[in-house]
Amino acid sequence: MPLCFRSLAAACVLAASVPVHATAATVAADTRPGATLAHVRKAGIVACGLVADENDYSESDTHGNLTALGADYCRALAAEIFGDQNRARFLTQPDEPTALAKLRDGKIDVLFGATPSPVMGLAYHVAFGPPMMLDGFGFLVSNESGIRTIADLSGKRLCFINASAPEREIDDLLDPVLKTPEKRFPYSERGEMNVALEDGHCDATAGDVSLMANVRGSFDKRASRFHVLDATLSVDPFSPAYRLGDTQWAALVDWTVWVPLQAEIHGIDHATMPKLGNSADPVVQRLLGHQPWIGRSLGISDSGFTRALEQVGNAEEIFDRDVGAHSALGLPRGRSAPVERGGALWSLTVRSPQ
Repeated sequence: MPLCFRSLAAACVLAASVPVHATAATVAADTRPGATLAHVRKAGIVACGLVADENDYSESDTHGNLTALGADYCRALAAEIFGDQNRARFLTQPDEPTALAKLRDGKIDVLFGATPSPVMGLAYHVAFGPPMMLDGFGFLVSNESGIRTIADLSGKRLCFINASAPEREIDDLLDPVLKTPEKRFPYSERGEMNVALEDGHCDATAGDVSLMANVRGSFDKRASRFHVLDATLSVDPFSPAYRLGDTQWAALVDWTVWVPLQAEIHGIDHATMPKLGNSADPVVQRLLGHQPWIGRSLGISDSGFTRALEQVGNAEEIFDRDVGAHSALGLPRGRSAPVERGGALWSLTVRSPQ
């Protein structure tokens, strides 16, 4: 099944939903290079925004509750700066626009994570870092429905929230690939829709797979009667966001995402770290703080990334613990693995300092 990125039309709809005051606001926080890290050190904590869309589907949010994943990357950042993951402070927000406004105004230091969007970036004077995972528009289906692929949705009863992002994705992405149109059942409230799916009035419901996994988890003992399809129709990155202007802070946050990937690629995890001191791999030596690298350029010690790996883990350990095989969501790694392991996530190379 072909993949596609969120359409420009969807971005325009998103732009219309941005509060008017967002584009007119003055950036209150100091965004000069180095200013954010100086503020964080003075405060003694790193304040991380997390988004938990726990009410109804919103016009701006596509992901499910991925706060556990965002919190671990925040802990890694705290470990890099302070040597202590417990210096992370979590400020949970109800939706992405609220979180981005808090980021813009300096109420939080970084947002872990959001859906990258040029429209929202311009509106809130923020930029987006590399993805921590790749989400995507997919489907939660009843085992009894016989649906095993996206093509099997032809003629099936599909639930969704009226006037929501999933409804737009059905129009843009699903209908063009089905031989027979699905039978639509719009709802105005999430709980009502979930009950309809549980009780067999609908065969499937639609949304990003992280959201579908959250819905499935809410079914408790009946969760085993449903599954999330492996295939998706879009790629929706789940990424950190930071204020525009502070290039040092942006680079530090980016490497907070890339270092766990590099560690996974080079075989560094909690079990192997004590055994890799004599490794001939120069990347391993840099990640373990045995050779100089870019830590000091980013405002942290050369061993900062080592502390993060020791205390939080590599990308595979983080994913499995928070959203993957060892979590309640049980999402497959899929595209969220590094390209070296068959996924689609990539990292800059860990090179020797210039």
